[in-house]
Amino acid sequence: MEGNTMEKALSSKRKWIILAILAMAGGIIYELPYIQYTYYKPLQEMLGFDNATLGSLMTMYGWLAMATYLPGGWMADRFSHRKLIAFSLVGTGLGGFYLATAPGLMGARVLFAFWGVTSILTFWSTLLKATSLLGDEKEQGRLFSFLEGGRGVVTSIAALSCLAIFNAIGQTGSNFRYIICIYAAICVLVGVAAFFFMEDNKPTDKKSINVLKDMWDVAKMPITWLLVVVIFCIYTTYSSSSYMTPYMNDVFGLSAVAAGVVATFRSHIFRPIAGLVGGTVSKKIGSSIVVMLGAIVIAIVALLVLVITPVNAALVVVIAAITILVGFLLFVLRGLYFAPVGEVGTPKPLLGAAVGLISTVAFASDIFNFQLLGGILDKNKDTIANGYKQIFIYMIGLLVVSFVGLLFLRRTVNKHKADKAA
Repeated sequence: MEGNTMEKALSSKRKWIILAILAMAGGIIYELPYIQYTYYKPLQEMLGFDNATLGSLMTMYGWLAMATYLPGGWMADRFSHRKLIAFSLVGTGLGGFYLATAPGLMGARVLFAFWGVTSILTFWSTLLKATSLLGDEKEQGRLFSFLEGGRGVVTSIAALSCLAIFNAIGQTGSNFRYIICIYAAICVLVGVAAFFFMEDNKPTDKKSINVLKDMWDVAKMPITWLLVVVIFCIYTTYSSSSYMTPYMNDVFGLSAVAAGVVATFRSHIFRPIAGLVGGTVSKKIGSSIVVMLGAIVIAIVALLVLVITPVNAALVVVIAAITILVGFLLFVLRGLYFAPVGEVGTPKPLLGAAVGLISTVAFASDIFNFQLLGGILDKNKDTIANGYKQIFIYMIGLLVVSFVGLLFLRRTVNKHKADKAA
């Protein structure tokens, strides 16, 4: 077995070094495609696009992502993880240098399509499979929580450093290109590290795996489609939470840097803590699904508070704290939502196929979500606060659906454990 061979070949120290590299890679590579999460207004000013047009870039990225998740899983099962991850990081970084030139709409769309290849086709399934192969079924929750937490450490350091630099050089669209170049350079450097330190762990017999049979075997697993529903709703809620940054700008009048600091705490600082908390609590309770159910309930309550709270400058600290709490809970969910794939004993040769198939549908909201929400804001220019509250209600609806999906998922996982024990 590929996984067993790799585990035996790796010392404990080597395993954690590789996991650290994977965490760095998974953290930094998405900072460029999702740069608007922290720097929405500066990016918009640099490119000169309205909300809907800026959202269309993520739509382009989403289309390429949906088209490449499935073949990405096939590649992860057959090619060197070291080379795939190194290529992905270097390619994404070079694309960042191009974005810094402030290309026009066509150039920007081509770039985001290219990022769909480098950050999804050759990277995403490879990242998750490489992580899963580092441990057995009992270690999956800890490995994925460490991965998510490590990604948060990397992005926190990068985000705080870049915010300080952006504040020092001046918060203008023209100066924002330097911030993009910093992210691009880090991306390339991590890619070089992955090339020299990761294992060349491709299967020795690629012909022994039938692609169509792999997809069919994965598609027959009930947990596949339950995870599709759950991850789709949680991920779409997470991507929608990026609008909490311009919410602080537009509704409460915070500067780009001040809103960026709040976004950094929400999207970066508490990310490693969320990973640690999610992994520790799920291990103690014995169920990652129970932890996710609890996190969803608290997140729904927090979002309801955002909806009903009136716009008042005196409440800005409270609102900022609530958005940070929502971000924390979403990262708890993100750190755990792929763990059930390994927990139910999915065969190692099918891990890439499973992740690819699930991701194809579960992350499909990138195709429409940003353009949809950007359009909502453009239609509510005169009552912008109402536009944002519509987004928050939309997020609540998604979390309710994910909660129901998790209830069914828990029953499926418990049945698998009972059958295995019997």
